[in-house]
Amino acid sequence: MEGSRIKDLNFYTVIGWMLNILELKGNELIVFAIIYSFSQDAISEFTGSIKYLQDFGNIKSHNTVLAVLGNLVEKKYILKRDYEKDRVHRVAYRVNPEIIEKYCSIKPNNR
Repeated sequence: MEGSRIKDLNFYTVIGWMLNILELKGNELIVFAIIYSFSQDAISEFTGSIKYLQDFGNIKSHNTVLAVLGNLVEKKYILKRDYEKDRVHRVAYRVNPEIIEKYCSIKPNNR
């Protein structure tokens, strides 16, 4: 992608519970998986741009990314935090720790 900030070795992972339990698909699955890759420790956050999500997810529209983020926040799958840095309004996203706690621990019956 011309002008993309995505490095050739960057990646994100889709985990089975994202499909099977959360029933995510399409752009919601992609954006959730990207945010999860930044915040799976339940402390860190995704502070990148909408453009980053758009490029990495190969999503055509800026507005589509915003709508997907809104849907994931509404479903409580991700948490949104507004903050100010250098007098500029910014937004950070992270996976809801309850989701991580509920679905990320490997249990014998989940293998």
